Amino acid sequence: MASNQFPPEYKEIREEILEHLENSDVDAAYKVIRNILDYPGPKDNEIIWKDAFKLFERIVLEISGKELRDLVRLIVENPDDVKNLYDLAYILYEQGAHGIAATLLNRANYVEPENLDIVTELAVNLEVLMLNDEACKILSEATALLNNNDFCRYLFAFNSLMTGNLDEPYQMLPSIEYSHDNEIKAMGLRLKGMLNRAAVLKKNRPLDNKDLRGWHMVLNGSILLHLSPFGLEEGMNGRYAYISDSFTLCQQGINRVKEVIKKAGIVVPQIFALHDRSSQILATATSLILECPLKDWKEENMTKPGLIVAYDLNSVDSADTLEQIADHRPGQILWAHASCWTDPFPFSPDITTYLYQNSASPWGGGRMVFDKKSKDVKYDEPDDSSEKEIAEKIIHAEMEDDYLDDLDDLLSMIKPLKVLKGEDKPGIFKTSGRRIHQRIGSPVPSNRF
Repeated sequence: MASNQFPPEYKEIREEILEHLENSDVDAAYKVIRNILDYPGPKDNEIIWKDAFKLFERIVLEISGKELRDLVRLIVENPDDVKNLYDLAYILYEQGAHGIAATLLNRANYVEPENLDIVTELAVNLEVLMLNDEACKILSEATALLNNNDFCRYLFAFNSLMTGNLDEPYQMLPSIEYSHDNEIKAMGLRLKGMLNRAAVLKKNRPLDNKDLRGWHMVLNGSILLHLSPFGLEEGMNGRYAYISDSFTLCQQGINRVKEVIKKAGIVVPQIFALHDRSSQILATATSLILECPLKDWKEENMTKPGLIVAYDLNSVDSADTLEQIADHRPGQILWAHASCWTDPFPFSPDITTYLYQNSASPWGGGRMVFDKKSKDVKYDEPDDSSEKEIAEKIIHAEMEDDYLDDLDDLLSMIKPLKVLKGEDKPGIFKTSGRRIHQRIGSPVPSNRF
């Protein structure tokens, strides 16, 4: 098909991709082509499908080499070959290209419905994309699988929960809980924990599509200290897309941790600082405000009670340390000040201050700041002061007026959660077992960039 025969909107994007390729800017070409190939993709236009994947073939050759390029070429030559669609989607899933993987699997599911591998892989990719409604739709249409496969029932129950629907998971839980597959049983146990936390919170909270704090506890067993006051009614619902973190917010986080542990009746005998600079700074300030001894985290501390302070678990650069804090132990609480909600850390801290998509610490450089003299927005430089000096800036920061006055809402969650037992407990009350897998998204939507 001649390029002048393409629909205008596609032709414009196509020309942009070709320009990037001519300039050897493959990364830019990849970012643009995702506008075409990310789920649901050009499913209703075979000509665009074939042409877009031809362009993708060129991009993949540059990024990943001939082996993956050859697999894309097979899709171009025969777009209805289910095996090739699945194989390419699986590789793309592992590389984090969930949107394109879901597009391929959606086509495979259309060609060969009720294929267990295709349906489950499609549902998993849609889950990562936070398209839980779509995952439920795909699963509900696979009637035979839903009636006969425990994993499909679990996926349907979990994705239903992620849309805010508690009824479907309750109905499906018994068949998941008593599965003959031990892995499915474990999934059922985690699902039951979510439902039991929801049942407790539902007595006093709306658990609707605005209740970010409530759903964060239901899904992750984690206490969310701070809700963004910006864009609450414009689609952010308490999360941050981009945040330049402040000394004030660090101070608020520490003070709210103090209030939470007091309300929970927990005594913190010492503060453990993880090894990265940001955690060291925050832990130093925490020890001074809470008036607790400060100790560096060491392997021999694994069985000792205390508050483990991490600025952001994604910034902890020691695999050994992360493995050491991945389990609950008596008297230990893990607080992570900042948590990414679009690419969450594998396990959930017991307490987190705020949820972000992109964040910059007050001392690491790169924060956007408004220069009053030039009237321009600039990026600040890293603060090379000592950790103790920066901790003092946290301690003496002045409270900002635009923070939400919602401490009562936060603390009202604590007492009801004390009735929960075993795996149902929130993280602050657990004394054993692996920390809960941190979920991406929730029934509370937020804008992403």
